[in-house]
Amino acid sequence: MPRSSKRPRTKVTFVQLLTALSMFVALSIMGGFLVAGLALPAVTVAGSTTSGTAKLFDELPKELADVTLPQQSNIYDRTGKNLLATFYSQNRVVVPLQDISPWLQEAVVSIEDKRFWLHHGVDGEGLLRAAYVNLSSSSSPGASTLTQQLVKNTLLQKAIASGDEEEQKAATEVSLARKIREWRLALALEENLDKEYGVDCSAEDPKVDCGKEQILEQYLNIAQFGANTYGAEAASQLYFSKSAKDLNAVEAATIAGVTQNPTKWDPIRNPENAKARRDTVLYQMYLQGHITAEEYDEYSSIPVEDTLKVSNPKFSCVAAKDAPFFCDYVTKIIKSDEVFNQDGKGLTGADLLYRGGLDVVTTLDLTKQKAANAALQAALPATDPSGWAMALVSLDPSTGQILAMSQTKTFDPSAEEDGSTAINYSVDRKWGGSRGFSPGSTFKPVILTEWLKSGHSLMENISGAETKYDPYSWKARCVDGPVTLDWWQPGNVENAYTYNQTVLHATANSVNTAFVHMTNQLDLCDIRDTAAELGFHRADGQDFEINPTIALGTQNASPLTMAQVAQVFANEGVRCDPIAILSVTDSEGNKLDVPPQNCKRVIDKEIADGVAYAMQDVIKEGSGTVAQLADGRPAAGKTGTANLNMHLWFMGYTPNLVATVWLGNPNHDEEGTNIWLNGQYYPVLYGSSLAAPTWKAYMDVALQGMPVEQFPAVSNDVLYGKPVPVPSIIGMTADQASTTLSSAGFRLAATPSEQYSTDAAPGTIIAQSPSAYWKSLPGATVNYTVATDKQPSWYTKWPKGWDPNVAPDGYTGEWPPAWFATNPPAGWSAGSDTSATPTPDNSGKGNGKNSNGKGN
Repeated sequence: MPRSSKRPRTKVTFVQLLTALSMFVALSIMGGFLVAGLALPAVTVAGSTTSGTAKLFDELPKELADVTLPQQSNIYDRTGKNLLATFYSQNRVVVPLQDISPWLQEAVVSIEDKRFWLHHGVDGEGLLRAAYVNLSSSSSPGASTLTQQLVKNTLLQKAIASGDEEEQKAATEVSLARKIREWRLALALEENLDKEYGVDCSAEDPKVDCGKEQILEQYLNIAQFGANTYGAEAASQLYFSKSAKDLNAVEAATIAGVTQNPTKWDPIRNPENAKARRDTVLYQMYLQGHITAEEYDEYSSIPVEDTLKVSNPKFSCVAAKDAPFFCDYVTKIIKSDEVFNQDGKGLTGADLLYRGGLDVVTTLDLTKQKAANAALQAALPATDPSGWAMALVSLDPSTGQILAMSQTKTFDPSAEEDGSTAINYSVDRKWGGSRGFSPGSTFKPVILTEWLKSGHSLMENISGAETKYDPYSWKARCVDGPVTLDWWQPGNVENAYTYNQTVLHATANSVNTAFVHMTNQLDLCDIRDTAAELGFHRADGQDFEINPTIALGTQNASPLTMAQVAQVFANEGVRCDPIAILSVTDSEGNKLDVPPQNCKRVIDKEIADGVAYAMQDVIKEGSGTVAQLADGRPAAGKTGTANLNMHLWFMGYTPNLVATVWLGNPNHDEEGTNIWLNGQYYPVLYGSSLAAPTWKAYMDVALQGMPVEQFPAVSNDVLYGKPVPVPSIIGMTADQASTTLSSAGFRLAATPSEQYSTDAAPGTIIAQSPSAYWKSLPGATVNYTVATDKQPSWYTKWPKGWDPNVAPDGYTGEWPPAWFATNPPAGWSAGSDTSATPTPDNSGKGNGKNSNGKGN
C-alpha cells in the first residue's frame, strides 16, 4: 500500500481560525442558527512558522479526562481457548493502532476527514465550506473533523458511564453551542497530545509516534461501526470474521462507510445501501491516491454480500450452547460476589462484566460437559410431555472445581419456548436456581457420618422394625423442649428389611427404619452441625430445621450442594467449596482477584473412608447396582428416593471424579408413580430407575483417560467399633441412665431386674453390667438392676432345695449377708444339702444362680 514516509502536518493559523469562526457564525445565523447570547472563547493558536508557541491549555480539559471505553468481556472454558459467551453494553475490543490495518486508517481519513493530517483539530477550510452549505441549503453539516468526532464520542461515553442523561443530550444535541464546545476541546486535545507524543508522524512505524496517530487510534476504537458494534476490531470480527489488522482495501472501505449512519449503511441488513456507501469511500481513496483507478473499478464491481463472512458475537449465555446454565452461574458470581463488588473500586461486578473487557477463564471441562449433556439428553428430552427434568453436576474432588453443570431443559431467559427455562436447577436460589429438591436417601451418608463420629461402627446391629416414636424420645441439645409433639412411624418400601441388621447392610439397601433408629440414638443438633460441615445447606437460604424427619432427607437442597457433600467423602474428609472461576484479567491484562479456593478438613479421614466403604456396597450389592462402572472401576454412591417418590437422585464418586444426578418435576412436587418418561412407563420411580443409569452413562465417558484409583481401606475401629469405657449409671433413674449411655454410644436394656435395698431409693440403679468404666464396643446394651422397697419372699422363708451358699438372682453384694448370722430366713442354714430341685418364686427370677438351681 503506497504511503509517504512522513505524514504531512501543519497547524491552523490564528487568522485562518478567527476568519473561519467569524464567517461560520455569521453565515449560520443567516442560515437559521439561534446563537443569541453565545460568547465565543478567546483562543490563540500558533502559526506553523511561529517559534514561540502559546499553549491553548496547559492540561487536558477535565471533560476528556478519565474516560474508559466500555469493552466486551469473554467467558472461556478451563483451557482459556474455547469461548462460551461474550457480554457487553457496547461490543468493543480496544486494540492499538498497529493492530488496525493501514487500509482502514486511510479509508476512514479519506471519507471522514481528508484534511486530518493538515489541521490541528479544527479545519478552517471545512468550517467555511459548512458555513456556505448552511447558507445555501436546508442542511446543516457540522464540519466535524475526526478530532471533533472523537471529542463528541468521548463526552457521550463519559455521560453514559455516569448515567447523566442531561450530559448525554448535551453531547449529541444539534446546536452551534455544542459545536463551539467541540472546537474548544478538539484544539485542546490535539495540543496536549502533540505535547505528549510529538508532531512528527512516521507512516513507516505502525505504532503511535505522534499526537495525530494517537487521535486516530482513539477514534478507531470509539467510533460506532454497526448496531451496538464499536471500534475497528469488533466490526472486523462481525463482518469479516478476522482481526482488524488483516482487513483489505474493500473490507476497510465497507467498515469506514458504516459510521456515518450505522443503520442505513449496515452491510448485513442493507447490502445495497452499504455497497453504494463503500464505493463512495473507495472513490475518495482513489482521489487521495491510496488506490489506482483500476483498483477502484475492480473493487467497486464486487457485491458486498460476496465479501462478508459474518460472525455474530456469542452474546449472553444463550449463545453458550454447550454450557448455558454454567455460564449463567458464572455471571451471577461476577455480579454478586463481594470479590467483584468491593467499595472503592468504581465499577460493580455487573459493570465489569458488561464494560470491563474481562477475560474470564472458568473451571468448565468442555469434554465432560458434553458427556453430561449427552447422558441427560438420552435419558429425558427437554420437551418430554411429563414436564419432568434432570440435572447433573460434576466436581473435581481434590479442588471443588465445577467440571460440568447440565440440565435437560434449554436455557431461555424469557422461558417462552417449550422445554425451556431460565432457572438453573443445579444451584441455590440466590444463584438463579430453584428452592431446591428433597434429597431423600442421599442424605443418609450425612446421618452415617454423625453415627461414626459419635463412636458407633458399621458392623453394629440396628433394628429395622417399624417403630412408633414418642415425640419425647428425640434428643436435640440446641432446642428448648421437644422438637415435635407428633408420634411418628416411618416405614420402608414394600415393608422390606424390617429385621435386625448391620448399619453396613442398612446403608447398602437404604433401609429407612434402620436409619430412623440410628437417628433416634443421635442428637439432631449434632446431625445439623455435621451436615453443615459437609457443605449441606438449604437451597432456599432458610435455616436447617431440627426435626426427626431429617433422617429421610426432607430438607430441600440443590444438586450442587449434594455433589459437594459427596466431594468431602471422595476427598477423604477435606471439604473444598465449589468454585467456577480460575482467573480473570482486565482489558489491560491485569489479573483480578477471584473467589478463592477454600479447602479444609471437616471430618477425620477414617470417618470419610468408612462412609466411602459403606457407599461402595450400595453399588456392589445394594440399591445402586445399576450404577456399576465399566471395567469394574471402583465407585461409591447413594441412591435417593424422596417422600412419595417425588424426587429421585444418585450421588456418587470415584476417588478422582464426583457427580450428582437429580430427577423430578421442577415446577411442583409430583408423585413418581404411574408415570411415562421418555416413552417408558414406570409404575414406581426410584433413584435406581433413571438417575443412577444416567450417572453411570456420564461417568463411563467422563472417566475415559483418567487413572483407575482405589479407595482407602476402612479401619477396624470404624468397621467394628473401638471399645470405650462404659459410663457409671449407679444411682441414676432409668431415664437419666438412658441419656447418659446414649451420649456415650451405648444402649440401656429395655427391662431391669430388681433388688430389695434399704440403702437406695426405689427405682434408682444399684448395679450394672458391663460394670462402670469397663471398655465395651459402642452400641452394646447395658443391663441394670434397680432398687425396690419390696422384700423378696426368700428374705423370710428360704425356698426348699436352694443352695444356701449361692446368692439368689438379682442380689448383689457379699453373700451371705451379715444379718443372716442373727436373723436368717426360715429354712436357711449354711452348708445345707442342695440336691433337691428348687421351685423359685417370682422374686427369684432373673439371671442369678439360684433361679434354676444350677451353679452356672
